[in-house]
Amino acid sequence: METYRYVDNLIEDEAEREILLAKPTCFIIVGKPGVGKSTLAKKIAESWRCILIDDTELLNTHIKEQTQQGIELLDILAEGRSIPEETVLQLITKRLQSPDVEHYGYVLSSMPVMSEECLKIHEQIELIKNLKLTPDFIINIKCADRDLIQRLSRVKQHPDTGQAYLREQWNPEEVNSNSEEENKDEGVGEDEDQGDVEQV
Repeated sequence: METYRYVDNLIEDEAEREILLAKPTCFIIVGKPGVGKSTLAKKIAESWRCILIDDTELLNTHIKEQTQQGIELLDILAEGRSIPEETVLQLITKRLQSPDVEHYGYVLSSMPVMSEECLKIHEQIELIKNLKLTPDFIINIKCADRDLIQRLSRVKQHPDTGQAYLREQWNPEEVNSNSEEENKDEGVGEDEDQGDVEQV
């Protein structure tokens, strides 16, 4: 007669081991350029304690740390050329295979890219599907073209750091004065409405 051993899965050591060996949560954020992928990726990475993988952040890190690749990237930028897509893709795939990403998971906001210079979009999607840690969540940010144009027209970029700033950040006085004018207009409309109600 077969005897079954009942195992208590709530034993602390076993539960902790199970959590440590479980696949970490991974995210991919897709959308048009300038729609806010990087901003959302940063917020998710902070709250989920994942590793942020963003092409701009990767390039800045290499340049700041003065790695061999960072020096090469700086030379390319100093010549006024853009960094080749192959190089960016290599940096991303290398980062995706790092031990800390395997432990904490990732938030990827720079793939797939619309440009097909290096890889076609379907090849990029295949690359994502064949990752050791496949994404658990794919977030697609959608925004109408006219809204995106309006949003980007309010953005200015710092020439030294490359950091993008919204109008609220680079010209808060203008934004405040506009909102005050709108409030005054609304206040006038409300007063007229109250006068009409009193007459009735």
